[in-house]
Amino acid sequence: MCCVRFCLFLFCFCFLEYSVTRLFVCERQLWWGVVCWGDAVFFPSTRKKLLGMQCSLRVRSHTLVKCRRKQYHGTRAALQFVTPLLVDALHAASSSPLDVRRKELASALVGVPPSLSHEGPLACSHLQALAGLCEGDLLRLLSETFSDVLEAPPTSHVAEMWSSSLQETYVRELARARAAESNRSFPRRFEAGMTAHHVFSGAIKDACAFGREEQIRREEDVEQVGAGRWSQLIDDYTLMLPDRSPLHELENLPQEIGIGELLASLLSWMGDEKEEIQTIMDVGGGNGFLAAQLAEIFRCESIVVDPFTPKHAIDSGDFPHWVEPSRRRPRVPRQHSLCRIRQRLTDVNWKSTPLDFNRCTMIAKHLCGTAIDTCIHHLQFVDRLPRIMVLVPCCFNKGNFVEYCNPVYLHSAAGVKTEMAWNRWTRLTDWNRSSHQQFTASTRPVKCCSDSVKMGHRKMKKLQHFLPCMDDIAFMAEAVINHGRVLWLRQLGYHALTVSYVPRCVTPKNRAIVAIRDIKPVAQHLQKGM
Repeated sequence: MCCVRFCLFLFCFCFLEYSVTRLFVCERQLWWGVVCWGDAVFFPSTRKKLLGMQCSLRVRSHTLVKCRRKQYHGTRAALQFVTPLLVDALHAASSSPLDVRRKELASALVGVPPSLSHEGPLACSHLQALAGLCEGDLLRLLSETFSDVLEAPPTSHVAEMWSSSLQETYVRELARARAAESNRSFPRRFEAGMTAHHVFSGAIKDACAFGREEQIRREEDVEQVGAGRWSQLIDDYTLMLPDRSPLHELENLPQEIGIGELLASLLSWMGDEKEEIQTIMDVGGGNGFLAAQLAEIFRCESIVVDPFTPKHAIDSGDFPHWVEPSRRRPRVPRQHSLCRIRQRLTDVNWKSTPLDFNRCTMIAKHLCGTAIDTCIHHLQFVDRLPRIMVLVPCCFNKGNFVEYCNPVYLHSAAGVKTEMAWNRWTRLTDWNRSSHQQFTASTRPVKCCSDSVKMGHRKMKKLQHFLPCMDDIAFMAEAVINHGRVLWLRQLGYHALTVSYVPRCVTPKNRAIVAIRDIKPVAQHLQKGM
């Protein structure tokens, strides 16, 4: 009897080694299925791993790659999103040298579950095909066909003021500021603008850290990007602000200047009509810094619509805003009023609010999820759409499908038509690499796609180790969501476009939706990419 059992066990073992086994993975459980598929075998290493911790991918060369459950499900959602786009790119009439690479990738992805609503399994070849794409490959394969969706041209401010050397300097100084504050319970605050002057205006004199040659090179680079212009911008946007920590300033001031300069270019195209803008409304404005800055720059009143008021808000009289007794530059008091509405935008009775929306500019910097869609839907419902909108979406995975403004486009472009599919798909937008991750990756050798197989039994806990192209997938998912919003705003009568208002090194969420109505000349400028 024992001999029979041993023979049966040996037969099963040989069968599993030379046949093909697939591990079916559900959202809540794992189970086995034996089918002929691919040239690899999925198997759990232990019972504990089988219960949902992780599974393994074993190829015939007897190397082992750890594929965690989160990695598997994330890769499946990415493939369900990318595969239809790749098929559309193949069907588009073109004679690009990338067609051969597209066909190879499309053939490797045959059999991927057809939509985000399906929970079907993946073959090993599917995982290997996506893991074999290095960063930037996916965008190159799809950029020709989906240029209108993926393109976000830089503003004139970004193109003129942010040289590559300045971006490298910024990332290096940002890492320094982050390291300096990592061991502090309460970050030190200094005169607003001084840290930015130190970085952007070429006032760095730390010879111990960089050396004389580095100083000379940096001074030459700063001259090229216009140190005088940077100095003027920093003064214009900071002399009225409270003291700030270096990290807070480096993370936020470039975005505040980028939005302000973007709005200034819009108003300059309006010619004589720019005087009609009387109010800046910052939705989700928090501390009110951006609203106060824009009010002083454009000499108008500002409104912050936010149910929560931080204790360090610029209009909070109980907070010690100025802690440094001596100042290098004289502080400039604010000349224009800032009003705060401590409610959600959808809870405000705008019909009884004395605000002329035909002379109003709405700003929404890093408004999370589908809050942007909800706000515009509400303003459309009460017939209070503003003249100009500058919208910077953020945290796409926090939204709801029922609140998204253009579900028809989303269904056609990404196959998203249910809340479950939306939740699976929008998680991909959190795959962006931050400037800190980009900096740390640039300081060590980059691991290519095939390196994951060579790592053998080494655990790869992070998805970026398993999927090098994850940043491209996040970029495309965000671009599709933003493009649906652009198309919807155009249906409402706006001239709308997506632009990059700051470089990627400042924030991976560096794209802004610009919309303006009731003016014809600006449409030509928007179409030229600002």
